[in-house]
Amino acid sequence: MERNPLMSSSEEWRLARERGAETAKRPAARSACYKPRTKRLEITLTNDISLLVPVAYIEGLHNASAADLRSIEIFGLGSALVFPALDVVVSVHGLIDGVFGSKAWMRDIGRSGGSVKSEAKSAAARENGKKGGRPRKAA
Repeated sequence: MERNPLMSSSEEWRLARERGAETAKRPAARSACYKPRTKRLEITLTNDISLLVPVAYIEGLHNASAADLRSIEIFGLGSALVFPALDVVVSVHGLIDGVFGSKAWMRDIGRSGGSVKSEAKSAAARENGKKGGRPRKAA
């Protein structure tokens, strides 16, 4: 009998079941709501921990209106949050891991954080300049 090309091998099935079991162990979203006063997304997880994430950091939500952010659906077993008005899906596990969007989005967030100017940062740069530049990293 010829093997069906749409069916996976038993090894692929075994690996998929293992990944599913590992994913099921991770906390998932039980509830989620937008807090307009603080402009944060509050996510309560299945382990009773709550996350408060500024929507300004989440790709696809940073420019959204409060009305669009109020409508949130929990997808599947709580692995993702869906914002129907925005056509945006946000990974709950990604938020737990500190990933708020694509690599390009995360790079831009890091760049804007690094460009913040403060008196302490300016003073440190001046001191490092007197010493010949930024100190080398220890190996």
